[in-house]
Amino acid sequence: MTDLTGIRSSSVTVNGLRIHVTDAGTGTPVLLLHGFPESSREWAPVMTALSDRARLVAPDLRGAGETDAPNAGYDSETVQRDLIALLDELGLARVDLVAHDWGAIVGFDLCLSHPDRVRNYVAVAVPAPYLRMNRALALGLMKALPHLWFQWVVAMPGLGPALLSRGRQRLAHYILDAFKTRPLPAADVAAYVEALRDPARARAASKLYRGIILPGFMKAVNGAYRGRVLETRTLVLFGADDRLLPKDALHVGRDDAPHTTLEFVPGGGHYLVDENPAEVARRIGDFLRL
Repeated sequence: MTDLTGIRSSSVTVNGLRIHVTDAGTGTPVLLLHGFPESSREWAPVMTALSDRARLVAPDLRGAGETDAPNAGYDSETVQRDLIALLDELGLARVDLVAHDWGAIVGFDLCLSHPDRVRNYVAVAVPAPYLRMNRALALGLMKALPHLWFQWVVAMPGLGPALLSRGRQRLAHYILDAFKTRPLPAADVAAYVEALRDPARARAASKLYRGIILPGFMKAVNGAYRGRVLETRTLVLFGADDRLLPKDALHVGRDDAPHTTLEFVPGGGHYLVDENPAEVARRIGDFLRL
């Protein structure tokens, strides 16, 4: 099925999971991974902007959008297997990768574990996982933590899913509202929040925080990635107005990631793709040489 934006919709079953996939354009394949609590529709404006230069493939990840939400598998290794199986099913031996938020955490792991499948990588709103605890980072975390209380609430079994799915869904709205600098598209917000009405998807979100989001950040801070050199040519895009981490703590050393660069994009915060899709698309196109 193709809508008026030229974005096609289909589903495939791989790794025991029925995955909803959107794609647009032809040519160089680019895999796009969304964040939380979003879905593949996050990438629709970027896909439309770049579809005359590449083939853009954006799946709904495990537990999100229209993809199945099974009881288990909300860890980086399983999601990577989902993605590798998806690429195999689509006949894509190697792709350029673009990912946001928790999708970017998995994206870094994919580059490190399967470097033969990724040519270039653009990570949005997540730093390379080689953070060094220093004064700047410590002070930044002290400022950020009061705003991140929701992460531990979402991760709590029972309570997190209930707050995400029931009543006015104030927790889901808070997550989408607290870290933006511009209004997000109302139709997208409504779709993201409505998806969490499904108890299975709300439980999946809680497991995602327990299995990937919170552990991923702690691994990056605790040095779990040191010694695993990121050889993939990588661009990290951060919203210039994203205040979750201090800018001077985001740079990584050449010993850890010799081909990684960092850019701050005006006109957006954590939800940079939603807030400034035209500029994000331009920088993706330039970096991937589309």
